[in-house]
Formats: sequence, C-alpha cells, structure tokens
Amino acid sequence: MAPVALILVDIQNDFIEGGSLAVPEGSKIIPAVHKLMDKAKLIIATQDWHPADHVSFAVNHTNKQPFEEITIQYDDGRDTKQVLWPAHCVQNSHGAKLLESLPRQSIQHIVQKGMNTKVDSYSGFADNDYQEITSLAKILYQNFVDTVIVVGLAADYCVKMTCLDAVKFGFKTVLVKEGTRAVAPDQLDATMEYLHSKGVEVVDVDHAVKTYLQQ
Repeated sequence: MAPVALILVDIQNDFIEGGSLAVPEGSKIIPAVHKLMDKAKLIIATQDWHPADHVSFAVNHTNKQPFEEITIQYDDGRDTKQVLWPAHCVQNSHGAKLLESLPRQSIQHIVQKGMNTKVDSYSGFADNDYQEITSLAKILYQNFVDTVIVVGLAADYCVKMTCLDAVKFGFKTVLVKEGTRAVAPDQLDATMEYLHSKGVEVVDVDHAVKTYLQQ
C-alpha cells in the first residue's frame, strides 16, 4: 500500500478551551487524535501563524466585532467576504503553539499558514485566494502518499477547506468524525454531509485505523 499521511489541522492552544478562539469541546478530539498518531507513520501538522496586523482580526478594523462579516479587496481588485475573528494564533505567542499533549516527536513536518497579512488562510494547502501554496502538497507527493486522514479544528473552516483541497490536489481524503469539532456545533453534521458529497470519506476513528493504518 502507498503511504498514508495523517494531517493534524491547527490543533493549537487558541482553538482549545481557554484559547482566544476556542472551538466548543475542542479538547474532546484529543483521544481520537492520539489513537491515530499511535498508528500513523507520516504525520503532518498545520499551524495558523498570523502576524498581529492580520486582516481577519476584528481588532484591526474600526468599529467591528468578532464574527461580523465584511467585504475586503484582494490585491488584484476582487472583492471577497471575510469573517472577522478574535485575534488568534499570533506568531510566537502561546496561543499559536501546538497543543503540548501532542507527542511532538511523532510529527515529521509542521506546515505554517496564514502569514500573509492581507489574505486569510483556512486550508493547509493554500491561502483562501490561492495566491500562495504551502509545502503540504509537496511533502505528500515526495512521500508518494495517495491517502490522507484529516483531523483537527475547526470542522466548518480549516478542516473543511483542507479536506476540499486534498481532494482537489488528487488525494483520497478521509475525515475522522471524532477527530474534529466545529466553531458552530449545529453546523457539524451539515459540514460532514457536504464534505461527503464532495468526495471525502467520513468515518469513525476505529474504521480509519483498521482500514488505513494497519500496515
């Protein structure tokens, strides 16, 4: 079998309870993540790594509050909708660090994203405008990976876009249900259904281990 890669999407302090952009019940994904990490041979973590003046931070816009949506303009003149967030995962901050409970020695690669001040970056593969492509696809191709297993935070944003891009880049894509939570918990099931409709296999953790990691 071709190598299978486990992608840990943004499992960072700011997205866990107590963080500045905590995902409800975010810490509950950790047992499933550990179970997958125990079996996976290639593990890649993505890491939100924003400058303090990032366009997505509500604090950087006059009279705007977190979770409002505004229209911003990319450098090429196109308009796009932007959700404003609490400042989170600022470079070199405690909130930007990967969760300490993740066994760091098992993670072979860390792919940082969101460094461009003017463009948000949900997917681990590319920013939201596809101005910049990260090293994630290159790492997967260099390791002859054909299947990726995705877990992390949050299901309705960064996990969703990472899964969609994984399909777009030609990988069989598996999302583990217990390994993700949503910013809007009532959207979790709808997000899973949408991803399934786009070719993502949505499975439980035991199925993922048995089917893809027992080599």
